[in-house]
Amino acid sequence: MATPAPAPAPPPDWAGLPDDALLIVFKRLGASEVLLGTAVVCRNWLRVATGEPDLWRRVDLSDCFDPTIDMVAMACAAVDRADGRLEHFSADCFVNDQLLFHIANRTTGLKSLRLVNCMKVSSKGLVAVGNRSPHLEELELTTCSIYISMKAVGRAFPQLKRLRLNNRWVDIQCEERFDNRRALQIARNMPELRHLQLFANRLRSNALAAILDNCHHLETLDLRQCFNIQMDAGLRAKCARLRDVKLPKDSVSDYEHESYIETLSLNTVPLLFPDHGTGPVRGYDDSDEDDQEDDLDAHLGHMAL
Repeated sequence: MATPAPAPAPPPDWAGLPDDALLIVFKRLGASEVLLGTAVVCRNWLRVATGEPDLWRRVDLSDCFDPTIDMVAMACAAVDRADGRLEHFSADCFVNDQLLFHIANRTTGLKSLRLVNCMKVSSKGLVAVGNRSPHLEELELTTCSIYISMKAVGRAFPQLKRLRLNNRWVDIQCEERFDNRRALQIARNMPELRHLQLFANRLRSNALAAILDNCHHLETLDLRQCFNIQMDAGLRAKCARLRDVKLPKDSVSDYEHESYIETLSLNTVPLLFPDHGTGPVRGYDDSDEDDQEDDLDAHLGHMAL
């Protein structure tokens, strides 16, 4: 007589997993997966996802931009779930001042902020965050809006220790004072910097010298694809005190973002300051930059509106 087949094992009680186990799973999945999927599996999972603020101390919404979803609303929901305990926020593409204002209103302990390809942020949004979280130590603005004053950022985050202000290099003879002034603003307003990355920035040698002379705690400096810099003996001597320096022509193999070099015709891009000409500006010293810094801040604020 044939032995009867054993009864199938009951399905796992996923809804009945203990809270500690669910928290471990949710932390490994990340904010976007929890917001869009796991939290709506059942009531128990939703309860844990919405009722455990520690789960939302770090909100990383990088590489999950979806034009069919209101990403700002989703990010606001994640910030709300942190219940004032948000410490780290990262996102690509969709961040705007509205979201930065919401973060400012909901947390006072932000430690790091990473924004990539966010063209709708301005100095106003960043200053709002700084007013509530002045102890933020790490900021990344990679290929974000160019209408952001580093003077305003430096004053909003006086304890800033790590700054990434990265671009993509466009090989074109156009206005270069813009990046140079922002680099000078870094030198004058961010004395606590330890780590600075200025990938594909158009700063010139005078601004680099100012950073090296004024940022006395600087340890690492990344200048890859900063092709306007002429590394003479004086600059090399200033760099020698740093622990690690990446020079303009060093390898970009470990750079995590796009690093292509693009050549455009003058007719294809708008000039930022058309009244100032289209070539590198020669024959002026740092005092010219001092006199015009406040004018630049006003200009940045106007263009960001």
